[in-house]
Amino acid sequence: NRERDEQRHISAKSVVIATDYSVARNFLQEIPELDSLKSLPKLSQRSVACIYYAFQSPAPLEEPILLLNGEGHERRNTKEFPVNNICFPSIVHRSYAPDGYELCCVSLLENAIAEHDGNQTSLDKAVRKQLSTWFPDFASAISDDSKW
Repeated sequence: NRERDEQRHISAKSVVIATDYSVARNFLQEIPELDSLKSLPKLSQRSVACIYYAFQSPAPLEEPILLLNGEGHERRNTKEFPVNNICFPSIVHRSYAPDGYELCCVSLLENAIAEHDGNQTSLDKAVRKQLSTWFPDFASAISDDSKW
């Protein structure tokens, strides 16, 4: 139980706090039963952006999974290799894209975005180039901005 004010109590078996680390940390440190959290270090926040691509079916994957960039430190979060992870929401559920189309969501970390200095065309080309190496059978479609 956590008393929020004199008129309201919240009782729960568990609670999910969907916010950034610093807000959650500050909030949780105020709960007497969680005194041990006062020693948690302050962590810097990372910014993430997403680029979405819509294209005609099929998608390069058939599984509803999140693909993480496991290419190694030198091929991640850089100007040439901006992709952090990707997923295909239309594989998770067909209603996320119109019939006959797929949707690809590409997540990029702030360093990779900053490397392109606001040049969206340059960033888009780098993302497409990297995705083409991940899905060589789809490389020509991925590289063609009239298809992806």
